[in-house]
Amino acid sequence: MGMLGMLAAGCTRQVDLAKIVAKNIAYEVSHPVQPPLTKLKVFPLGNPGIHAGWVGHSTVLLSFYGTQILTDPNFAKRIVIARRVVGLPIEPEEIKDLNLILISHAHYDHLDIPSLKRLPKKVLVFVPWGNSDLIKGLGFSRVVEMKWGESFAIDGLRVEAFQPAHWGKRHPFDGEGRGYNSYLLTKNGKSILFAGDTGYSKIFAAKGQGREIVCAFLSIGAYKPDWFRGNHASPEEALKMFAESGAKFMIPIHWGTFILSHEPLEEPLKRLKAEAARLGLEERVIILKHGESFTLPE
Repeated sequence: MGMLGMLAAGCTRQVDLAKIVAKNIAYEVSHPVQPPLTKLKVFPLGNPGIHAGWVGHSTVLLSFYGTQILTDPNFAKRIVIARRVVGLPIEPEEIKDLNLILISHAHYDHLDIPSLKRLPKKVLVFVPWGNSDLIKGLGFSRVVEMKWGESFAIDGLRVEAFQPAHWGKRHPFDGEGRGYNSYLLTKNGKSILFAGDTGYSKIFAAKGQGREIVCAFLSIGAYKPDWFRGNHASPEEALKMFAESGAKFMIPIHWGTFILSHEPLEEPLKRLKAEAARLGLEERVIILKHGESFTLPE
């Protein structure tokens, strides 16, 4: 691309980002914060089976054969300019028993330091390589940095990190030293896939080979404008990755909580439902509203 082309592309992107800011301001002026559908109940410590509750965005509370897990904890009422669209179904102080926290990358909507400060500290925290400095000093028992291809085992649970189609900078001047991960959690011979943020990638098909993935958490929002697509899958692409992974169930995340892109708030879910119906996957796509939980059948 020539210099003029690069400048034009840069200007276009700045205009796109400015439109997202304007969209947030307009929405906040005309819409109060919506209440969550229901209160999210904490799973009892040592609870058998596999249970998932959606806090909102990419924050999921998991009970995986008794291991209590929280993904990308975000309990903030606002991310920079973006106010939460739906209120919290649970406060972090209500989560008394927690074994590990899983953080996919350093973006503000996935690694929220004020939220982490409010969570239990006798917890093992997994972060991508180059991110432990953001967690250091918060008082957690142990912080483990994971590179792509690395795994970590504790109390019968195996955590494996791998590379999604995304990026890791926390802000534009952050350098190139921060990693970004998707994760596979395996216990009792069954696996859970937590993608975090990703564009379409064949890596999920590869990771599904030889494994029984019982549930895949895949992002379905923030895919417009088109240049977002390299790092955020469309609903149709998310379903394709789900099918290719061989997972039994999919729970969509990263939608309906914050305005981070151009598509209308309700569009990702509408497109997901339409594509799932076209592919005959409706019964395997579990749509949770804020505060709802799902127990996976054994």
